Amino acid sequence: MRKFPVPFVAAMLAACLAASPARSGVFLSELCDPQNNYQTDRFIEIYNSGPDTVSLASWKIIAVANNVDVNTWTLSGTLAPGQAKVAGSTAPVTSFPIHFASSTWLSTYGNWNGKVGDGAKLVNPSNAVIDLIVAPGDLFENKDLVRNASVTGPNPVYTASEWTATPVLLATDASPGSHNGSAPPAGGPVITNIVTDPASPTSGVPVDVQASVVDTSGAIDAVTLSWGSSAGSLPNVIGMTVLSGDTYRTSAQIPGQSSGASIYYQVQAVGATAPSQSAVLSYTIPGGGVGVPPSVLAVGEMSDSTFLVFFSEPVEQSSAEVPGNYTIGALAGVTAQRDPVKTSQVEVTIRSVSPGTRTLTVNGVADLEGNFAYGATRSFNYVDVTIPAGYYNSATGLIGSALRIALHNIIKNHTVGSYSGALTAFQTTDVKPNGKVWDMYSDIPGGTPPYEYSFGQTGQGATEGLGYNREHSWPQSWFGGSLPMYSDLWILYPTDAKVNGYRANYVYGKVATATTTSLNGSKLGSSATAGYAGTVFEPIDAYKGDLARGQFYVATRYYNEDQGWPGSPSATGAELVPWAVAQYSAWSQGDPVSWKERMRNGAAFVIQHNRNPFVDHPEFVAMIYDSLSFVGVGDTGRGWTLRLRANAPNPFGARTSITFDLAQPEYVSMRVYDVSGRLVRTLVARGPMDAGSHSAEWNGRDDDGAQVAAGLYFYRLEAGDAQETRRMVFVR
Repeated sequence: MRKFPVPFVAAMLAACLAASPARSGVFLSELCDPQNNYQTDRFIEIYNSGPDTVSLASWKIIAVANNVDVNTWTLSGTLAPGQAKVAGSTAPVTSFPIHFASSTWLSTYGNWNGKVGDGAKLVNPSNAVIDLIVAPGDLFENKDLVRNASVTGPNPVYTASEWTATPVLLATDASPGSHNGSAPPAGGPVITNIVTDPASPTSGVPVDVQASVVDTSGAIDAVTLSWGSSAGSLPNVIGMTVLSGDTYRTSAQIPGQSSGASIYYQVQAVGATAPSQSAVLSYTIPGGGVGVPPSVLAVGEMSDSTFLVFFSEPVEQSSAEVPGNYTIGALAGVTAQRDPVKTSQVEVTIRSVSPGTRTLTVNGVADLEGNFAYGATRSFNYVDVTIPAGYYNSATGLIGSALRIALHNIIKNHTVGSYSGALTAFQTTDVKPNGKVWDMYSDIPGGTPPYEYSFGQTGQGATEGLGYNREHSWPQSWFGGSLPMYSDLWILYPTDAKVNGYRANYVYGKVATATTTSLNGSKLGSSATAGYAGTVFEPIDAYKGDLARGQFYVATRYYNEDQGWPGSPSATGAELVPWAVAQYSAWSQGDPVSWKERMRNGAAFVIQHNRNPFVDHPEFVAMIYDSLSFVGVGDTGRGWTLRLRANAPNPFGARTSITFDLAQPEYVSMRVYDVSGRLVRTLVARGPMDAGSHSAEWNGRDDDGAQVAAGLYFYRLEAGDAQETRRMVFVR
C-alpha cells in the first residue's frame, strides 16, 4: 500500500471539503406527547445546527403511528442556524408557535402516543429519509423526547443515547420552538385529573378520590387528601397511594353521607423541592331535605318483566314495596322489593311491557324523612330480547361451513350507520341498569367499578376515568378502516380512552406476564395462549365471552367479503386462525351469554337489522368449528338434545341467571326445588321453545313472591323426554 505524507493528506481533505456543499445540520430535535391537551398540543420539532440557512422547500416531516406513516407536513420557508420550528395542530389549547399545520393531525391520528412504532421521519428534497425516530416501547408516552445537545446532525437510525425523555403535563412544560431550551420548571408536584369514585356520589355510599401527581424535579414523598363539611375546614386526612403510574388513590374512603350533605376536599403532595396542593373541590349528595321527595335516577331492565329502579336517596321500605306505586303506562307493578343493602334501589315486576321508549311513573314512595314522591318519572328504553320467529330457519339442520354460509346470508346487508352515530347507538346498546355507560374495560360485575361514565363524557385521558371513546374490538387496521365494518355495532363498544390505548391493535388472548393492568383487571402482556407468542390483551373473565362472540360474528358476517383486508395475527382477512378459534371457543364456553349480551343483541337489531348469531345460539361456535362433534339445529336424528349450564353467579344473593341450549324445538319446563324436594318456583312453564340458547333468572323468591330462606336449591330442566338437574346456593 502506498503511503502519502501527512501534508498531502491534509491538502486533499481540505480540497474535498471545499468542493462539497455545506452540511445543513437540519434534524429532528423534539417529539412531545403531553399528558394534558395532548389531542391538540402534540408536536414534532426540527432544528438547524448550522452553519447555513436552509431552504425548507420540498422538505417533509412525517408522523409515524404503529409503524405506519399517518400525517405529512410539506414544509416551506427557511430555517436559520440555531432556529427550531414546530409541526403540530391548527388550534392548540396551550399557545405556542405553530409553523406547519394540518387539521388531520388533530382529528384523525389519536394513536400517535409515544408507544411502540410511533415516531417521526425527516425527509429532504431528494425524498430521502435523513432522520428517523421510532419508539421501541412507550418511549415518549406522556413525555417530552429531546435530542441531546451533543447531537449536531441527523441520523437515519434510531440511537437511544441521542435522546432524553422527561414526563410533562403541558406542551409549554416542554421547549417547543427552542431546541435544548430550559427544562420543565420546578416548583413542586403538579396535581391534575382529580376525580371521585363513584363520579356522582349518592346517599350512604363511601367515596374514593384519585388524582394524577407528577414532579419533574424529583421523587414524590407523600400524597394526602384532606376533607370536611365546609370549604374553610378540612380536618380529616386520608393517605393516598400509587394505584398505577402517576395515579394516586385514597387508601381509605370518605364515609358515606346523608342526602343533601356537601363534602369539600383537597389533594396535597410533597415533592423533592416543595409541597403543593390542589384547589378545594366539593360534591353534594342529591335528594333529602325538608319537603324534597325522592326522584328516579334510572330504570334498568333486568329481565323481560323485572326492572331495577334507582332512586336519588334511600327510600322507606313499606311504601317502596307496594307494587301499585309503580306503573308503565296502564301497566301496574306485580311485585316490588327494596334491596336490603342498597336501600335506594327497588326491584319491580311489571309484565307485558312493549319494546321502545317507555316511562316509569312512581307515586307514593317515601324517603327516610317522610317526603313522598308523586308523579316522579323516568324514561328508559325497553328492549325485546326474543329472537324473531323464523330468523334462523335457513340454518336448520346445517353444520360446518354450510352453517357459516347460511348465517352469513342471514346477517349480511345490515343497515349501515355512521361512525359518529355509534355514540348515539351506545345509549341503547350499552347502558347499565343505573343508566351509566357499560364499559367492559372498566366494569366489575357484582363489584364496584373504579369509575363510571354518564353518556356524553367522551374524550381522551392521561389516566383512566377521564373519558370514553369507541373501541373497535376488531381493530380498523385489520380491515382497512372502510364501511360497513368501520361503523358495525357488533365490533364497536364504548371503552375508557386510556385502556383503549393500552389495547391498541393487539389481539385478545391470555396474558402470561402483564406489563399493564387496568383498574378493573384487564391486562396487557406476553401471551400464554397456545399457538401465539406475541403481545395480547386479556379482558376480565366476565366479558371474555362477549368479545369472543364478537370475533366469531366478524368471521361470519364478512365471510368472503374480506378482499384487501390487511389481516392480523389472529386472522387472515376475516378468517380466524386456529389458535384464535381455540382460545375464543374456550372463552365463549367459559363465559356464557349474559342478559347484558341478549339486551345488546336486541338493541343492535333495532338499529342495524341484523343480529349476532353467536349470542342467540352460542352452540353455533362448536357446530361450525368442531362440526364432527355436533349436529345442526333441528336435526333430531342423533346427538344431544339439551345442555343445562351452571347458573351464574353461584352462590348468589339478589338474582342468578340459568342458561340452557336446545338442539331442536321442544316443550320445555324449568323448576326450582328445595333440599326436601318441595317445588319452590316455576321459572319456565311447560311450553314450546325454538332450538338454540335460552336463559331464565331467579331472584330468590317463591311462586307467591316471598323470599326463600338461604341454603341449597336444585333447578331441573325438562325438554321433551330429556332432563338435567343442577344445584345452586342462595345467600342473604
